[in-house]
Amino acid sequence: MKSVVSHRQCSTCNWWRRHRPGKPVRQHRCVRNHFGSARSMESESGEKAILDLAKAGTPVEIIEGDGDNTLLARLKSKHGISLKKKYDKNHVMKNLGKSLYSLQNEKGIKISKITIAHLQKCVSYALSKNSGDLTGLQDNLRAIVPHNFGDHQLCQPRFCDYLRNKDVTYIHRSLPYKSSLTGETLRKRLEDIMTPFIAKASQLVDLGSSQQCEHANREVSLKAPKNIYFGGSEALDHRVEATAAFINEGRRYIVDVSTVKLFCCWYVETFTKFVNVCS
Repeated sequence: MKSVVSHRQCSTCNWWRRHRPGKPVRQHRCVRNHFGSARSMESESGEKAILDLAKAGTPVEIIEGDGDNTLLARLKSKHGISLKKKYDKNHVMKNLGKSLYSLQNEKGIKISKITIAHLQKCVSYALSKNSGDLTGLQDNLRAIVPHNFGDHQLCQPRFCDYLRNKDVTYIHRSLPYKSSLTGETLRKRLEDIMTPFIAKASQLVDLGSSQQCEHANREVSLKAPKNIYFGGSEALDHRVEATAAFINEGRRYIVDVSTVKLFCCWYVETFTKFVNVCS
């Protein structure tokens, strides 16, 4: 794991300006290293991490993340580096959920949480089963809304029980009342939500996963809780670096660091005694 920490504030500088206005700030190790907006901090830190990895002999070819392409544009415009982007499946499903839940606030549309969860499951299933198959993914995504409204013209037998068992009365086991959805307005709005997903199917056919990144964020939040401000000092750097050491080496890093410290103390003490004897 590579860690890059950006600071927009320095506690020492802030204290000096607040309590000693007009006087030059005393000499100290200033941690402020970002002078842009908070929005640009992520892309700037990502740029620095990718360049550092390239210098260390570990070039980056693929970036996995959400739909924000600021980092890719920054690398291409400033350094001429073109990287491949993989969308994260968790972010894709989260964005779909936001669009579906927003329908509950629209007048004349009734959609339950059970229905939303079922539609999310259908999309997630389509993304998983059609990985690497662009045509199959497009066909499957087009059929999701009509299928749940009882229209199976676009369905494929491998995904639709109605086509596989036409002699048996088909029921939607995961929908309310085990019956098809109704309402032209609801169907039109669901098709409007699915249209962008179908249009960018080429980007969804090969999805990545940001679970490792989320795990790293979780570990950092344990050592540097958001309700305590560490961003104005080197404390944040040490906590993030400790998290990186934990992810890379496991809890063994604590023993290794302690061993190095003990060795350094013993070396300094021995060297001091040797100098005293020689003098």
